[in-house]
Amino acid sequence: MRNRTAIVAGIVLILIGVAALIHPQFSYRVEQHSQQVGALKVLFETRKVIHFPLWFSVPVLTIGAAFLITGMRKD
Repeated sequence: MRNRTAIVAGIVLILIGVAALIHPQFSYRVEQHSQQVGALKVLFETRKVIHFPLWFSVPVLTIGAAFLITGMRKD
């Protein structure tokens, strides 16, 4: 019998692994400040960057493929 939970988990892990391979860093804004300097408005932005190294992407892909294969196997 097919296990849909394992199939879905495998697909999600494969998508995360492929996304980490294609785009190995993710940045997001933490805070934003604006300051009025004379007639100019200056915008200060703080961003955090998360790096996904290759040693993270390959195992996630492998585990996702294992979940997918295991979930599709008939007993």
